[in-house]
Amino acid sequence: MKMSVLITEQQRKVLITESFGDEFARVMKNNYKIASDILQESKEQMGINLQFMMTWGASIGGFVGPLSDFIAGKYPELNSVQVTSILIGIVATFYLDNKKMISAILLKIKEKGLSEYFKDVFTKAEELKNSFLNFIESLNLTFHKVTNMMTYTFIIPLVERLISIAQTGQIDDGDLRQLGMRVASFGLLTISSITIVKFIKKLVARFRGN
Repeated sequence: MKMSVLITEQQRKVLITESFGDEFARVMKNNYKIASDILQESKEQMGINLQFMMTWGASIGGFVGPLSDFIAGKYPELNSVQVTSILIGIVATFYLDNKKMISAILLKIKEKGLSEYFKDVFTKAEELKNSFLNFIESLNLTFHKVTNMMTYTFIIPLVERLISIAQTGQIDDGDLRQLGMRVASFGLLTISSITIVKFIKKLVARFRGN
């Protein structure tokens, strides 16, 4: 015998918000794991310890995740060690403010015979970065430099979900605030909860055409 359970509109919205929150949590943790795996390999493969960059973990993972997929699709002949070497170079180039260390990593990539692959992936990374930063700038958020803007790349794997949220209109600004606060509670980002809430609200408003 089936039982029908009636819930209020408020309860329904809470369930929807919690569902979105759970999905965001999974993506953020996956972002962080991607970055952790890459940075852990930096010392072994390059002799350079980049673990201090894990404060950027969720953002780095959000940025290089699509690039890893790009490499897998275009260069299936590369093994996991070679792919990771290329991604270490990408992470260093786009997130590390140390020219000497970047040069050392790029030299290692050249010694491994991966320079041409790296150049192609670098071009793809530049395209992704420029598209993302142009979009972020359109939200009228204030940044002091590009590296601050790259903090927000954690959102890249979540963009499609945010578009869905915006188009369905299932949650309002109050719900978005709760969602932003939950993202902030993961402790994987270097930006404040207030900034995250503002960012998510602006993204959804943009996708709604507001």
